[in-house]
Amino acid sequence: MKIQTSILIIGCSLITLGCASKAEREFLGGCQSTGMERSACKCVYQKLETKYGEEGFKNNLYTLSQTEAFQNDMVQISLQCMRE
Repeated sequence: MKIQTSILIIGCSLITLGCASKAEREFLGGCQSTGMERSACKCVYQKLETKYGEEGFKNNLYTLSQTEAFQNDMVQISLQCMRE
C-alpha cells in the first residue's frame, strides 16, 4: 500500500496535468453525485474556471451566497456540456 501511495504521489508530482487541484476534485465529486457523467462535469469545471479564473471560480464555489450570475452560468454551462 505504501508503495502504491508513493508511486501516485511521484506520478502526480511529475505529471501535474494528470492530477486535479483540490477545487477540481471537490467540484467533480459533487457534480458526479448529482448523476452527471464525469466528462460533462469536467467540461463544466473547465468552462467555469476559464470564465472566472481559478481564484474567481474558487471564491464563487466556496461561498454560501453565490452570485446569481455564477449560478446562471453554472446552469447554462451544465446544459451545454450535457449536450456535447
